[in-house]
Amino acid sequence: MPNKYDITDAELEIMQVLWEKKQCDLNTIIETINGNKNTIKTLLRRLMLKGSVVSKKIGMKDTIYIPKVDKNKFLSNQNESFLKKLYNGKTGNLLLNFVENQKVSKEELKKLIDILESED
Repeated sequence: MPNKYDITDAELEIMQVLWEKKQCDLNTIIETINGNKNTIKTLLRRLMLKGSVVSKKIGMKDTIYIPKVDKNKFLSNQNESFLKKLYNGKTGNLLLNFVENQKVSKEELKKLIDILESED
């Protein structure tokens, strides 16, 4: 069975819309991401097969789509996967890489230090 957290970049665009709106119809998704109707329908079918999205009939013709994956759980899952792939699962290695390559401002670094010191 496909993993409901295994969401492609194209599917993620749809999930972003659903997370923002909580639920919506096909036309709203198409308008929001300015996408192709057939492509979006295909992506929604894939998301439903994974269990990431469910559909609900409203009336005779209308269908709404509802996310079944919590955004925060998805982000946590993706962060963990990223850390495992690139940094052997170690957050410290990721932070050191950012600091060493000057991708973290002094203000951000100070916030990180404050957070670390407050957890003691």
